[in-house]
Amino acid sequence: MHLSDRFTSGIVPIMAVSVLALYIGLVLYMAIEAWPALIYMSWMDIVTGTVWKPMAESPVLGLAYIISASLYVSLLSLVWALPLGIGTSVGLSLGVSPRIRQFCLSTIDMIAGIPSVIVGFIGLAVVVPAIQSMFSLSTGESILSASLVLAFMILPYIVTHCTESIETYRQRYEETALGLGISPWHTMKAIVLPSAKGSIILSSVLAFSRAMGETMAVMMVVGNAPILPNLLGKAEPIPSLIALEMGSVEYNSLHYSGLYVAALVLLMILILTNVLVYMYSWKTRKDGHHEVI
Repeated sequence: MHLSDRFTSGIVPIMAVSVLALYIGLVLYMAIEAWPALIYMSWMDIVTGTVWKPMAESPVLGLAYIISASLYVSLLSLVWALPLGIGTSVGLSLGVSPRIRQFCLSTIDMIAGIPSVIVGFIGLAVVVPAIQSMFSLSTGESILSASLVLAFMILPYIVTHCTESIETYRQRYEETALGLGISPWHTMKAIVLPSAKGSIILSSVLAFSRAMGETMAVMMVVGNAPILPNLLGKAEPIPSLIALEMGSVEYNSLHYSGLYVAALVLLMILILTNVLVYMYSWKTRKDGHHEVI
């Protein structure tokens, strides 16, 4: 074995263990910082409580509406972006030449790199006034505005990942399908898309995770009010809550600890989502299917 091979085989496990240790340390640090709030109020009371008043004479740290806002905005953005993303991927795979497809994917990747503050500013200048005018609202800052802005931000992730998977399966089955007299569009509908289902699910999860963690763009258009979220009303997702309040909170106060509880809740939601996806992947392989996730 060459020296470089021995070095690589030795350093890669060390790096993997280091990343895992760093992640575990991060979770432990967050748990330690959140502990005072968990002593003051039980975990269940915090998660199900509907009032967030950490600065009151008797502080209340209810996160139910804030958690609901995060899930509402993220899932709604996925509803807007996923059909459009899959349709775009199918069109790029069947409707254009490889050169144009590569140009379009490169452009989409560039769109994914636009800073979120710029996307938020465009949403504030364009989407919010449009929603306000369309529904005759006092303000257009709402769940709907935030979900549309988020849909634009997660769309490149869906398109890039789905296009790669769809193109792989199309190349695998196209020649056989054409030999049987099956049209490319029917092959896409009946064979390619069902085969790529696992990859589409994974891209949806990645997009959902991206949406759940987005801060600046959402904070600029959602209204930032910790109330019961509704489609045309204001709300305050977890990342916005942390970003707005962490800078002015007193260190080691109950308020400070409560924000770490909110961060832990967000992290647990993302971990649970990914665990469910990997359970689905394991079950699929166990049942004898060979979807590439």
